[in-house]
Amino acid sequence: MLFRYAIKISLLWLLALSSAYTQAQTFDLDSAVEYALKHNPNLNAVQYQTSAAVAQTQTSKAGHMPTLTLSHTARLSDNPLDAFADKLNTRQVTTPDFDPVLLNNPDSSTLYFTQLALRWSLYAGGRTSAMVIDAEQTEKNARLQYQREREKIAYATISAYLFVQATEQALAIAEDAVAAARQHANTTAKLARQDRIVESDKLAAQVSLAAIRSQREQAATRHRSALDEFKLVTGLTLDSEINLAVSNVPAVSEDVSIEEYEKRALTNRKDLAAARALVQAARARVDAARSVRKPSLDLIVNSNWYDDEPGFDNQSSSVMGVLSFDLYDGKNSGKIDTTLAQQREMQWQLQSLEQSVQKQVRDAYSSLHESRERLALAEDNVKTAKQTVQLVKKRYGQGRTILLDLLQSERLYTDARIEKLTARLNLDIAQVALPLAVGNLSLPVVVLP
Repeated sequence: MLFRYAIKISLLWLLALSSAYTQAQTFDLDSAVEYALKHNPNLNAVQYQTSAAVAQTQTSKAGHMPTLTLSHTARLSDNPLDAFADKLNTRQVTTPDFDPVLLNNPDSSTLYFTQLALRWSLYAGGRTSAMVIDAEQTEKNARLQYQREREKIAYATISAYLFVQATEQALAIAEDAVAAARQHANTTAKLARQDRIVESDKLAAQVSLAAIRSQREQAATRHRSALDEFKLVTGLTLDSEINLAVSNVPAVSEDVSIEEYEKRALTNRKDLAAARALVQAARARVDAARSVRKPSLDLIVNSNWYDDEPGFDNQSSSVMGVLSFDLYDGKNSGKIDTTLAQQREMQWQLQSLEQSVQKQVRDAYSSLHESRERLALAEDNVKTAKQTVQLVKKRYGQGRTILLDLLQSERLYTDARIEKLTARLNLDIAQVALPLAVGNLSLPVVVLP
């Protein structure tokens, strides 16, 4: 008995656990953006580009540091020069070793050579410093591009979220239209059987119902597609079950002029700052290329151990400075010209981006004002269309108009509701698009993994 009771408890616990795992996730607008900033795969990929740029900066800064190398060589040789040098290095030279016969025909010599070498570039014509600046500005570009990508992902998430809400409301409007059309079809079919209306009214109601049902199916498909798009943007799997709470976006102030918005955009936009960093990086590469025309100075310190068997019996050291200067290298001019061309390319791209940013601000500003006007017109139109349906229904009930007028008025009312819904969606998106274009879109603070 106790065993059966335990089995029942275990099964109930497993069912509760499985239901918890399959429970739908609920998001509001802020939590959706926060989730997307943590899980969007494209954003995560850009983050690793930043990590690579950071590593490259560290590598470039290491150019100011010396290099320390340890090597060990074992060699067997009957070369006369090697054989005599081995005796010198191992401090085994005796008077008989200067016999010309022995010098010209030595026995095979074995040498074990261990070296600890330090090389430090004291001056390289500014090349090392230029490479550090190049890496730092490239890293800055990567960081700024990542921040801009976060803004884009947030905008895409908000847009997808609002579109899901809009398609859900559009589906509800379509359901209302289907219910009204079905009522007309049922009523006209009943009246036709009683010979109280002409057959054409019944057929017209059926045709209208079929058309509206088709629109309802299209609305359902758009809603499913919007849900999938939201899941893709946020990094959810397409099989995830989600619920979205009704959320609104904050209104954008109407007191700011378009000129002020453009000024803010040129200052705030992360991608503009990133492009400026690339211009600085290109200038540094020009300086690095020109450094080959300047002398370089290296400090080299060696500590060497020589022995005719593995060991460290004979040690010697050397310190030297190496001053070098390339008198001519035909490839240098080409490298300088290449980096100069790249610098000019970056400058033109920056100028083009600045103009594009200004246009984006203007488009977003115009879209915002258009959406406000469009929504106001749509709200008035919905009121008028609703009143029209009520009047036509009354006249139809009195036999003073035909069914087609009623169907047409209801269709116009449905279209007006959809137009209002579309205008509201466009306004909400425009109120996010303008801050995105200006570069001051508010983002939640996300702790990255």
